[in-house]
Amino acid sequence: MHSTAYEDLLIRIENDLTRTGLNPVISDTVPLHAETELDGVTFIKGENVFIFIDKDLDLFSKAKTLVEEYFHAISDIGNHLDYDSIRAHNDEVEARESVITYMTDEKQIMTLARRYADQQFGAWVLVEELGYDPNFANETINYYQTRGVIPF
Repeated sequence: MHSTAYEDLLIRIENDLTRTGLNPVISDTVPLHAETELDGVTFIKGENVFIFIDKDLDLFSKAKTLVEEYFHAISDIGNHLDYDSIRAHNDEVEARESVITYMTDEKQIMTLARRYADQQFGAWVLVEELGYDPNFANETINYYQTRGVIPF
């Protein structure tokens, strides 16, 4: 992932939070993992949404964690320790799908698929074009294949 793509994503999240009436306070310069073993954390105090991302993550991991924390801020995921395992699993699946579609929407997938129409479209395209890590690229491709957006 290029730094400009990360900056664009950061601005998009700030704007989306502002549109919901929240004041975003986002920092990706905190040694969070060393202190908490977490890559990101979100909390809301009044109208302020605080999102902290570990400073030592690579750029793609920062981006993915930022989007995950954004969805924690706008949804009522709650404490999964209080959920039964089925509800917790369903919430995690829904959150993961939200991250996928926020980072790579259907229009972007279709544009890339057309650009590579003469080749077998796969996760490698997202790795090459968007700088995604291979696991997330595979999840993204599987998500859009399952929905019939791109062929298997």
